Amino acid sequence: MNNQQRLYNVFSSLFDVPPAEVNDNLSQDHVERWDSFGTVNLVAELEREFNVRFDLMEISDFKTVGIVRTILTEKGILFD
Repeated sequence: MNNQQRLYNVFSSLFDVPPAEVNDNLSQDHVERWDSFGTVNLVAELEREFNVRFDLMEISDFKTVGIVRTILTEKGILFD
């Protein structure tokens, strides 16, 4: 499984979004469960899955899957 699939799987399983609907444009505005508590869970799951740590400024930017991917890329996670 590549890193994009791993990232999309985190969002799909955590927020109960069908895998086919997860893409870089998916945002908090379109996912009911992606609230502040959901963000806490997202951070924990991403840190576990990718063995990284996020700071508060990065977490405050978590608005879309694409932004999360960009932040992970800045931390050295490679995406195809």
